[in-house]
Amino acid sequence: MKKILLQILTFSVIFIVIFGINRIYMHIAFIPKNLVQNLNEFFTMYTLGIYHDIRFLSVAFLPLLLCGFLSFLNPLMNKYLTTGGGITEFLKKTYLILSSIYIAFIAFLCVVFSFIKYYYYEIYKSKIDIFIFSAKNDNIRALFKIALNDYPLFTIFILSLICILFCIYINIKILKAKLKTFHLRPFMLIFLNLLLIIVYILALRGPFKHVAINVQNYSFSNFNVLNDIMLNPIMAFSWAHKQFKQENKFSFIDTNKAKILEEELFPLFKTSMKNEIASNEKPSVYINLMESFGLNLLEFNNKNFNLLGDLEQHFKEDFIFTRFLSSANGTINSFANLFFISPFSNISTSSFQKQYLDFTPMQIYKKAGYKVIFIYTGNGSWQNIKNYLNVLGVDKIIDENDLINEYPKAIQTENGYGVADEFMYKKIYEILEKNPTKTLIISLSISNHPPYKIPYHPLNLENIPENLLEKLPYKRKKQEDILQAYAYANNEFGKFLSKIKQSPFKDKVIIAATGDHRVRDMNIDYSTQKAFAFSVPFYIYIPKNLQNNIYYDKYRIGSHKDIFPTLYDFSLNEAKYLSLGGRNMLTKPSNEKLEFGFNDSVWIDKNGVYPNGSNKGYFYENNTSLKDNNKDFKLDEYHKNFYKSHQELNYYQLAKRLKLINE
Repeated sequence: MKKILLQILTFSVIFIVIFGINRIYMHIAFIPKNLVQNLNEFFTMYTLGIYHDIRFLSVAFLPLLLCGFLSFLNPLMNKYLTTGGGITEFLKKTYLILSSIYIAFIAFLCVVFSFIKYYYYEIYKSKIDIFIFSAKNDNIRALFKIALNDYPLFTIFILSLICILFCIYINIKILKAKLKTFHLRPFMLIFLNLLLIIVYILALRGPFKHVAINVQNYSFSNFNVLNDIMLNPIMAFSWAHKQFKQENKFSFIDTNKAKILEEELFPLFKTSMKNEIASNEKPSVYINLMESFGLNLLEFNNKNFNLLGDLEQHFKEDFIFTRFLSSANGTINSFANLFFISPFSNISTSSFQKQYLDFTPMQIYKKAGYKVIFIYTGNGSWQNIKNYLNVLGVDKIIDENDLINEYPKAIQTENGYGVADEFMYKKIYEILEKNPTKTLIISLSISNHPPYKIPYHPLNLENIPENLLEKLPYKRKKQEDILQAYAYANNEFGKFLSKIKQSPFKDKVIIAATGDHRVRDMNIDYSTQKAFAFSVPFYIYIPKNLQNNIYYDKYRIGSHKDIFPTLYDFSLNEAKYLSLGGRNMLTKPSNEKLEFGFNDSVWIDKNGVYPNGSNKGYFYENNTSLKDNNKDFKLDEYHKNFYKSHQELNYYQLAKRLKLINE
């Protein structure tokens, strides 16, 4: 085991040095001298880079560590097998050969990917991403010829060979070295090995409850060049490969079938109502996608256990729909459906990430002369969202780095995924104060995301309903953390709304909010919650002067697809838009086929609940809730085929907008 640990440590240092040299060269080549004023960012780039290298190397050297633990069996073999010594020698020679080959392979990868990282950035000004796989559709011979002419392949080969031979030489030296033998008591041996395992796990994941420096949270700087140089190239490649495999599942129907489905279900394109008030006022619109704002937890709200805080007042004053579904059950899935109208949730990280997409809500508002701003309390590198929104024409993007720079206290609330929501609302208020008209703001909150860090003291933890605790299968401390984070997020949004309603521009702003998905920490009772478990509220504030022919049925059924059609009708004038069966939730129903809600797991209409994959429907418990009574009924052909038909039409419209369909 001692020699194997020496192998791991020695080659980790060697390969970290290789990656470090790569970063130094990229630093010199790609970072302008006066770009970064705070020199601490360079220190962070190199230190985080070393840790990212350690993450990769701890994965790479897992086979060696396993061999180290297996080496503890050697004494048993010597004791119980007559040829034990011969077998041991054979295994040592075999390990020397195989480990040399394996380390040579890792050395080759480290050198080659360091060059790939350098030249890939030189061309694309980006970390290694999914575009690297676009070569499969190109002329391979032509690409090879270009590589021979434009890149130092011979130098790369020679340096790789030198590194390989050097590593093999060092490996042989280590394995043939005579190290001092230590005799440890069993207790100490067990303790040290447990300590080794803990340290190794920290190297693999990081000292947090989430995986450190992953594809969702690697960004630490406002300058993408620093973020990209920091990354380990092989880890970046593995992220790209995972995204590439997911993208290959994207398929779609032809135009003829799509036309048939449009006739059966709903047309894909609509026009918002004639609205002279909106045409004259041009109100700013703010839509807030709130992390885990699920009704499965909100149902336990009462006067002695207030989970809404200041938001409760606004739920009473304004429009609120609770028989309402999120479009999906993950943040990026719902975000993509709502703001990109894309059932393909990986679009922002796919090979389409640099392709402009027509008929997004951002485009609809920009065509109407609006400025579009996205603000996120998390990291802009999450799902490549910052870069992709830039491609889609978003005018300004603000993430946790910007919020921390503007509000230094925000850093104290950082939980590994982002900063506290209160700083986001503070920034949004300032933006609306300066831009009360012709501005669309989209936000994504993060405080109600594990690990739950922010306590919310006004919540009376002594009054937690017992049946709620039964739905949270955790220790008391985590149960309280979950509930406080949920209440904090709601209260902060409520405080923001109160401030807006007391402002000079209260009559010029429309505000909408919904949850991205259910509270996933809670158990689901599928006997009554087939749809209810996936429900989220849809809240909307419309000033009296902007209200026009309002029809409000708070028990009306809907889902995320209905949010923007509602906003278009009250903020724009006769705007053409794309919609998957969406309609204005505040006008009288005009087409029964549109009176449905859709989620990846279940869809609903006024008659009942239809779980995905089931050939049955289920009756509601009553006409004010989405809970069902578990009594089933048979489906007609329309309902049997609806989920499949909806998804086929959805992927078709996306393929058409991505110009994958030739007409």
